[in-house]
Amino acid sequence: GEAPMEPAPAKAKVIDDPPPTSAKEAEVPAVPATPTEPEPEPELPQPKAPEPVAVAPEPSPEAAPEPTPAPAEEEEEEEEEEEEAEHEPLVKWPENASIFIGDYQFGPTPAPPGPPKPGVPYKAILAGRAAYGKGHVLDGDRPLGPIMPYCPYCCRLSLLMLESGMEFVPILIDGGDKPKWFKDAYEAAKTPAFLGQPGGNGDEWTGEFEDILGNLKASGNAHLLATCEPGAVAVETIEKHASTAGFAAALSFIAGTTTEGGKMLMMGLGGKAGLIKEGEPADEFRDRMVQTTRDAFGELEKIFAELASSGKPFLGGDKPNQADVYALTMILFGHNIYLGGLTADPAAPCQLADVGAPSLMPYVERWMERPSYVKCYRTKSTVQAPAMRNFSNMLMMAHDVMDGGKRIYTCLERLRELDVEYDGKEHPPVIGEAPSAEEPEPAEDPTPAETGEAAAKEEEDEEEEEEEEEPVVPWPEGLSPYVGDYLYGPEPGPGDRKPEAGKPFKAVLSARASYGGRHTAGELVDGDAALGPIMPFCPYCLRISLLLIESGVEFETFLIDVGDKPDWFINAYDKAETPAMMGSPGGLDDGQWVGDSKDIIARACEQNEKFKELCEREGPITVEQIEKYANAVAFGMILGYIAPTEEESGKGLAMGLHSQAGLEPIEGETGAALRERCNAHFRAGLAEFEKMIGGLTTPFIGGDTPSKADVFAATTLFFSHNIAESGLCGDPVAMDKGASLADLGAPSVVPYLRRWMERPSWKTAYKTDCMYSTAVVACLANFAMMAKDMFDDGRKLNLILDNLRRRDTDYNPDFVPPTN
Repeated sequence: GEAPMEPAPAKAKVIDDPPPTSAKEAEVPAVPATPTEPEPEPELPQPKAPEPVAVAPEPSPEAAPEPTPAPAEEEEEEEEEEEEAEHEPLVKWPENASIFIGDYQFGPTPAPPGPPKPGVPYKAILAGRAAYGKGHVLDGDRPLGPIMPYCPYCCRLSLLMLESGMEFVPILIDGGDKPKWFKDAYEAAKTPAFLGQPGGNGDEWTGEFEDILGNLKASGNAHLLATCEPGAVAVETIEKHASTAGFAAALSFIAGTTTEGGKMLMMGLGGKAGLIKEGEPADEFRDRMVQTTRDAFGELEKIFAELASSGKPFLGGDKPNQADVYALTMILFGHNIYLGGLTADPAAPCQLADVGAPSLMPYVERWMERPSYVKCYRTKSTVQAPAMRNFSNMLMMAHDVMDGGKRIYTCLERLRELDVEYDGKEHPPVIGEAPSAEEPEPAEDPTPAETGEAAAKEEEDEEEEEEEEEPVVPWPEGLSPYVGDYLYGPEPGPGDRKPEAGKPFKAVLSARASYGGRHTAGELVDGDAALGPIMPFCPYCLRISLLLIESGVEFETFLIDVGDKPDWFINAYDKAETPAMMGSPGGLDDGQWVGDSKDIIARACEQNEKFKELCEREGPITVEQIEKYANAVAFGMILGYIAPTEEESGKGLAMGLHSQAGLEPIEGETGAALRERCNAHFRAGLAEFEKMIGGLTTPFIGGDTPSKADVFAATTLFFSHNIAESGLCGDPVAMDKGASLADLGAPSVVPYLRRWMERPSWKTAYKTDCMYSTAVVACLANFAMMAKDMFDDGRKLNLILDNLRRRDTDYNPDFVPPTN
């Protein structure tokens, strides 16, 4: 059902001049289908849209004071004013202007032009916008978004009819701004609602989901009746677990509310399901709801993991049945709650795979290939910013635990940035700021010396040399480069010191999550993101670190910022490459830096017996097997992303990545074909890793403790994990929005990495135990921007980095990482 509507804030502005509209007509065409065909292809305009979630209202974001009763003589006048206010649309649209802008509906849905045709009912579908462009606390400065369908109950009916070849005319009803004609025509003004048969009754609008479904079945449509036949998994089972997961997650988010509206909301979401215990402390309730959510997802995971192993795409077999329809609509709801972070689960924002349900989104992807999905949701996406925006109106009934709406705004921003159907201006997602010392004001960009004058050539060369020596991040002289435990200023280096015997110096390639708008790849790469600490990321460097630590060898680390290498390192080591070592084991005891990871490892084996024993310990998987697939996964993802580039520099980068990924160039291959080939290539490599890691009978390849093969596997998989989570991957499951390796076919990898993170060696080497490292992707920015046409001159790369920044606890300390 729907929550009661509240009037929009009086301060909201009105859009007087919407963008120019196309010539598209405002009327809504019927959704036809061939009754004899089980898979109809209705001819429906394809306005794109985000996806569904629970039904919601439009409450005011601020706590409304209790109304003071009006004197009797003023009551009639006030009622008239209230009635006028209720009929005032939130979004005013110019009269006679098309409600469409391109393929998207931006204006309010008009009343149907006349009675429905026989056998083709009008179907009112609850819809919403990602933002209302009014400066609402939940929208900030976001512009108006298109109206998109999302209601699970409405979409269930749409999917059942489309899968059964039944025609209808979709009427989108904006849940945050219901049109006056609909409220006048249907007193309840709720959705779903039908006018006409099948589904409705007579010439009046008919509501209530179960009543409508009963009417549709009573029409005798053979395909619908077959779709609704009971299957191996009962509709009630799906409904129970899916609803519990979604609503318990939301309840955890509003735990602790003391407002009357918040208490009513809690009873509405959890009362009927028996989730409320009277007198339970808020913290205990919150924790219980998180666990209840995970348990419910665990039950769904059992069902859909078994389905995947059966080889059948749906619970109904080769085609969906009623249980499939119910499952899809509620899995999408839960997916968006977790993707946006509208839950108290410490793992969120995250994918469902990260909370123990890796089979659910692959199941949704199978749905996305069906015409009915696209016709129903008007998109091939799983991100539902409009759905969560309207659901958030309901959550604001518990405004006392929402920090005035800011807590929800942050969650919605994550979804708006991921929603490919939201036609809004660029706006970086809100992220926690990194801890900062007294950060210096950014220095002004140097003015290029004038060219073309021979007399000024010498002066220009001197100026250019000075510019090259200017650090990317200037740091005040005398100020410690450390802020707390993090290195924010440039690595100071060893100075005149030499390493102690048996305790070498080690240079490790590192990067920042953001350079505070001074990134050498362009300021758009950083966007508004604050300066981040320098963090190690290089797999080759960290392999040596882990091997040394696991062997009991002490060493001193120097973090070399890949985007801003310190002068002392450039001057001390001609190659200025990493990894590099001075002193043994690993380096030489002559006071000079030496490099090349293979040489360092070989040299350390000669110099230290324990290091040698670790490297020579055998297990069921070899280093060679790890290396065979390592680059195929990481570089296959990246190459797939930039494959369609038209930039000459981008094409050169792609050619180089072919070799890194282990692919041969194919003359005349299109970007789309290359992307498809890369996706298949990296998925095949990832599948091999899943076989290796998933088949272990001990915590590590080396048994109870890691071996050299473990070290190579962990550093490789951690790198690939962060590439996938960032969205720098050509696979549609992960592209731009990010996905877990479980979503891409390797559910055993993250648990394996977590076992590594429990070891002191990992925290010492990586200087963190967080699963998300923005440095991994930030280090690639300069290379990626060679294909700048794929990154909107850096804007898209900023959003890709933000996918990690918001979960990187070394950059955003407010994020609480997963606990299991």
